[in-house]
Amino acid sequence: MPRLTPLLILLLAFFLRVAGLDSLPPGWRDDEVIETTVHAQIVLDGGHPLYFIQAEGHEPLYHYLSAGWIALAGNSLFSVRMVSAFFGLLTVAAGYRLARQLFGARYGWLVALLLAVSFWALMYSRVKIRHIAELPFALLAFSQLLSVVRRQESGVRGQESGDCSFFIVHSSLFILFLTLALYTYFASLALPLILSAFGLYLFILPRLPRPKIQTPAPAHRSLFIVHCSLFIALLLYFPLARGLFGSAQRLSVVGGPLTALRAGDPWPFIQNTASTLAMFGNRGDPEWLYNISGQPLFGPAGFYVFAAGAILCLWRRRDPRYGFLLIWLIGGLAPAFASTPAASFGHSITALPAATFIAALPFAETSPRSALRTQRRNGTVLSVANALAIIFVALTALRDLPDYFLRWPADPQVRYLYKADLHATARALRGAPADTYVFDGPLSMWDRRAFLLDGVAVSSPPRWVNAEWAIVFPARPARTLFTPQPWQADVPPAQPAAIDFANGLTFAGWERRGTDVIAHWRAGVNYAAVEPPIGSGVASPPFPAFAFMHLLAADGSFVAGSDRFDVDAFTLQPGDRFLQRHHFDAPPGGYTLTVGLYDPTTGQRIPAADGRDEISLGTVTVP
Repeated sequence: MPRLTPLLILLLAFFLRVAGLDSLPPGWRDDEVIETTVHAQIVLDGGHPLYFIQAEGHEPLYHYLSAGWIALAGNSLFSVRMVSAFFGLLTVAAGYRLARQLFGARYGWLVALLLAVSFWALMYSRVKIRHIAELPFALLAFSQLLSVVRRQESGVRGQESGDCSFFIVHSSLFILFLTLALYTYFASLALPLILSAFGLYLFILPRLPRPKIQTPAPAHRSLFIVHCSLFIALLLYFPLARGLFGSAQRLSVVGGPLTALRAGDPWPFIQNTASTLAMFGNRGDPEWLYNISGQPLFGPAGFYVFAAGAILCLWRRRDPRYGFLLIWLIGGLAPAFASTPAASFGHSITALPAATFIAALPFAETSPRSALRTQRRNGTVLSVANALAIIFVALTALRDLPDYFLRWPADPQVRYLYKADLHATARALRGAPADTYVFDGPLSMWDRRAFLLDGVAVSSPPRWVNAEWAIVFPARPARTLFTPQPWQADVPPAQPAAIDFANGLTFAGWERRGTDVIAHWRAGVNYAAVEPPIGSGVASPPFPAFAFMHLLAADGSFVAGSDRFDVDAFTLQPGDRFLQRHHFDAPPGGYTLTVGLYDPTTGQRIPAADGRDEISLGTVTVP
C-alpha cells in the first residue's frame, strides 16, 4: 500500500483539477480569453515571439505549450484549462519528490496531499493563466540543487569520474528547470533571489556556532557549482529579460510600491509588506478573481501549525533543509512586497508551496529517519503523529474544498468577473441551429470572443448592445436574448432623415418618446469597423465613433448634450439598424436639436457626405 500512496494522491489531485472544469470557475475570465485568442493565436498563426508585448507583457513558455495543446485538442473552455490542470498535477508530483528528498516518504505524502486539496493550488490549476506553470519547474530545480548540496553533506565519494558525472548531470538539470521556470511568469524572478540567499547561507553556515546536534557543512565545491549554475541560468534568461524590462509595461501596472520606493517614498512598500505577511492567518488576497476576498491562506488550525513549522525552521536554522525552507518562503514573497494588490496569491505564488512545506514540518519530525527514532520503537509516537497529520489534512480539505467548489463560485462578484451568465447561455445554445443573436451586456471584445469560443453555431456575428440605452435590428432574422423595452419597438421614425456619414453610418431619423429623443441609425452597405491589433493594454479598443445630440439655445450656444454609442460598433454589419436613446438635463424651453458623430479617441468630428459635421434637426421643447 505505501508504494501506491503517491499514485492515489495523484489520482485524487487529478480528479480535483478536472472535475467540472468547464463550469468551475463558472465561465470565461478575460485573461483566459486573451491568452487563448491573442497569445496562443499568435503562435498558431506562425509567430514566434520571445516576449509577448500584448496584454501588458507575457513570458512565452506557457503560451507556446498552450498553442500546441489547442492545435491538438481545440479551444473549448475545458480544453484550454487542461493546460493549467496538467501543470497543477505536475506541481503535486514535484512537491512530493522534493518533500521526500527533504524529510522522507511520510513527509512527501503529507505535502502532496496538502497541495492536492489546498484552495490556492486548486484555483491556479483550474484557470487558464500562466502562474501555475512556474511551480513544477521551480520545485524540480530546487530538487536538483539539494541533491548537489546533500552529496557534499554526506561526504559520499566514489571515483572522481563518477563524482564529476553526478555534478554535471544535476547541475545541468538545475539550469534547465530554473531557466524554464523563469520563462513562465514574472514572479519567478524571486527564484534567483532565493538561490542567491541560499548560497550565501551555505557560505556562512560553517562559521556559525555549532549546535549540539550538527550537520556536516557543505563543501566549497557545492557553493561554486550552485553559483555557476545560477549564473548560466541567468545568462539564458537574459534575452527574455531584455523584453520584460525593455517594455516595463507589466512592472508599471503592478509595481506601484517599488516605483514609490525608488522615488524615495518607502511607505507604500512597508504597507504592502505588512499586508502580505498577514496573508497566512489574518487577511489574504483581496481579489475575488482568485480568492474569497480577504480570506487568509490558512484557517485557524492551519495557521497555528504553519507558525509552529516556521518556529521550527528558525530553531533548526543551521540545518540546510530548514534554512532553505525559510529562505524560500521569504524570498518567494518578495514580488508581492513590491507589487499591488497587497497579499496577492498570484504575485506570491513562488512562496505558496513553501508555506505548505512549512505547515507540514511539525509532522516531519516524527519520521523514522529522525535522529530520535530509537525512542519510538513501539510506534506509539509515530501513530499519534500520523493521526494528527490526517486530522490536519482533513481540516484543510473541509475548509478549502467547499470554499472552492461551493462558496467561491456562488458569489455574485465571481459570477460577474467570470461571465457566468454568458457561459451558461452559450452552453444552453450548443447544438442549436445556426442563428444570429442579439445580447444585452458589456460592450467588450472579450465577451464576444468568449461566446464564440463556447462553440455556439452562428449564421452571422452576434450583436451586442447596452439595452438600457440602445437596441439593434440585424439585417437578417435574429434572436434577441433579452426582453426589449417599449421604446425599443421596431417602427419607422416619426421624423425621417437620410444623412450619410463618412464612416458608413447613416442617420435615418428621430422622434420623441416621453422625455427622451430616440435616434435611428443604419449601417450602410460599405460599413466596416475592424478591430485594431491588440497592443500592450488589455481593455477593449475604443469604438470608432460616438454619436452626439446637442440642444442649442436661440443664439447657437450649447445648453445640454448627450454623447452615447451603446451598440457594439465592431459587431454591426451592413444593413443593420439600431436605436440610440438620448436624455437631456436642460431647463424647460425650446431648443434646436443637432446630431453628429466624432472619433472618441481624437475628438475629431466625422463629416457627413455634404461636409457638415453637425446637422440641425429642428426644434424640441423640454417640458
